Amino acid sequence: MPRVAFTAKTRKYLGSLDAVESVTQYRICYSKEFRDDCMRRYAEGGSPAAIFREAGLDPKIIGYKRVERCIARWKAEDAEKAAETAVENSENQGE
Repeated sequence: MPRVAFTAKTRKYLGSLDAVESVTQYRICYSKEFRDDCMRRYAEGGSPAAIFREAGLDPKIIGYKRVERCIARWKAEDAEKAAETAVENSENQGE
């Protein structure tokens, strides 16, 4: 499936949002604050689409798949960090 590029107007809009750190023709880099808030709200049962929409990132503009993939990627990253922390803690207890 071909990637759909953001128009200059859309990039300008996305770049003006606090949730967005940077935007290119094909990619959006989100701020750490948005990512952390998003995952906290998602863990509390929030809808990913609603969370993104409230930040000005309407899935109709950025794509529903992009929202889904961000949540999946961030969940995996958080799980990996938690596993690393658990290993470090168990190693420290053995000392």
